[in-house]
Amino acid sequence: MVQLFAADGKFPDVVAALEARGWRRLPFVGCPKFELKWTNYAKIAWRRVTPSQVVNHLQHSVLFSRKDHFTDLLYAHAAAQRDAGGQSQVDSCFPRTFDCSRPRDRILLQRWFVYSQAVAELKQSLRVGSTAQVGAALRLVRAVLRDGESAACARQEVEDVLKELERRDPQFHAVGSDGANVWICKPSNLSQGRGIVLCSSLQEIEEIDGQGDHDKLEGELEGKGISKWVVQKYIEQPLLLQNGRKFDIRQWVLVTELKPKPIVFWFYRSYLRFCARRFELSRLQDRFTHLSNYSPMWSSEKFQDILRQEHGRDVWTETILPQMQSTARLALDAVLPKLKVVGRGFEWLGFDFLVDEHHHVWVLEVNVSPDVSHSTSITAELAPKATVDALNGALWACRSRLYC
Repeated sequence: MVQLFAADGKFPDVVAALEARGWRRLPFVGCPKFELKWTNYAKIAWRRVTPSQVVNHLQHSVLFSRKDHFTDLLYAHAAAQRDAGGQSQVDSCFPRTFDCSRPRDRILLQRWFVYSQAVAELKQSLRVGSTAQVGAALRLVRAVLRDGESAACARQEVEDVLKELERRDPQFHAVGSDGANVWICKPSNLSQGRGIVLCSSLQEIEEIDGQGDHDKLEGELEGKGISKWVVQKYIEQPLLLQNGRKFDIRQWVLVTELKPKPIVFWFYRSYLRFCARRFELSRLQDRFTHLSNYSPMWSSEKFQDILRQEHGRDVWTETILPQMQSTARLALDAVLPKLKVVGRGFEWLGFDFLVDEHHHVWVLEVNVSPDVSHSTSITAELAPKATVDALNGALWACRSRLYC
């Protein structure tokens, strides 16, 4: 019997892979009778999905891509781990993030902003010499360290305080030595870098949060209003490649089952997305300096080779990849319990990671329905193969449970 599928035109690799298997494509994505549907999350009519139908989403998976909900779930997971007597790694892999719609988060943001500014002043004082603010900065961080003694402005004391902060604060290296103290404001409900603004003062953050759909975003939102903002500490010392350009890593992950325990597939090939211009922290208004959605790409294999040549060892396999996997596992543990399999649903996720100059890995966000367009030669090579792998994994999960 011929099997029927529905797929949006934006997924040509899905269409090609299924037609190569002998499946027949339905003329409209909204057709109710299908064996498999591959479309955007918003187009899934959950109440109409039957137990035998395969859909490319898990219900409520948008909790990953909604930045406010993702933040809430990560921090709730961290609190549960601490309450159980364990330790959480959330602060070690997720930059401090605050939901500006909540009064408590606004207060915490102010406190952490001032703390980060003090750390930035101390780091800058070691680089360029003592500054006028270093005494106040020392007093503030001494308070953070629960040492009420007033601090002299001696260089050795600054060094000692910074060493202690490095030991205690897992996000110590998120702050650079330029005294900038940069934070990134993100609309909770947008993706692909839309609406993002970089700020270096609390006043700027408060103005942006208070404006909603402000003028800077006009023409960019495609009719989508901004309901909430999250404010996240910007990683000021990213690892730079390609003549001093910042990059992130897009990693695909497939979830095919939730119970009795999640079944997760890790795509062994990922890719780097570079910013179009050289990194300069002072150019906060230049999107092409800080956002990497527009630019040339490398395969993870090329990155691995470059690191091996530079360091004489396999930094990718030994250091970076394990951090990416443990961070993804933490995010999945935090969010998957809130999701539900409807029909024979599965989810293909796109994790965005950043590597700092210390080879520490940070998760920036997670995307539902990640971009698989052939925008560069790298994605043109990787996307078709990954699509076939995703279909194989999803259909294998069905067969293994006597679904298909």
